[in-house]
Amino acid sequence: MHYSNQVKNIERSSLKVLTSRHHEIINLLEQMLEKGIPDLTMSELASKLKISLRTLYEIAPSKDALITMTVDNILRKLGKDALDEIASIQSPFKKLQKYLSAVNQAVGPKFDKFIRGLSNINGSSDMVDYHEDFITSYIEKLLNEALKAREIKKIDTRAFAILLGGIGREFSKEKNRISTDVSPEKSANSITRVILDGIRLES
Repeated sequence: MHYSNQVKNIERSSLKVLTSRHHEIINLLEQMLEKGIPDLTMSELASKLKISLRTLYEIAPSKDALITMTVDNILRKLGKDALDEIASIQSPFKKLQKYLSAVNQAVGPKFDKFIRGLSNINGSSDMVDYHEDFITSYIEKLLNEALKAREIKKIDTRAFAILLGGIGREFSKEKNRISTDVSPEKSANSITRVILDGIRLES
């Protein structure tokens, strides 16, 4: 099942079964994931969270589904914060600069530990793809607006959106992480600035 359909199913399910207590537990899981994805069973997670195993299964049917849903929730919050940050900015190009810096935080220090462990979680790759696709589409929208406003050179906005949308994820890969001198977030921001400077029109 494609992750967008999984998301819809989770959201439909959440409207029926997730209580304020469930949301409190998800918030506790988010805090736990900041220290890394725990190598624990559902039973051990329930014990650590001081809740019943039944309550944990009310939230998600498996550990992988639980972790994926929790990380999805974290990334959604990051995405909302990024959109809130640029809401009052008029210039599409300046919006793009601020937005990219905000979403690149997803590969920054705060998210580093659980991002590293996601590769072992079933469904996580589709979930990350889902968020990257949204980011790429939004970048393309801003690039088209910047092009219309004559703030950038004439470019293939889709191609540049794909490039800019995938930079953070590329630098977060273990083989690239260990071969660079700075963090994935700093690398992503550095390359992003070079690309944006290259397409910007002088006012």
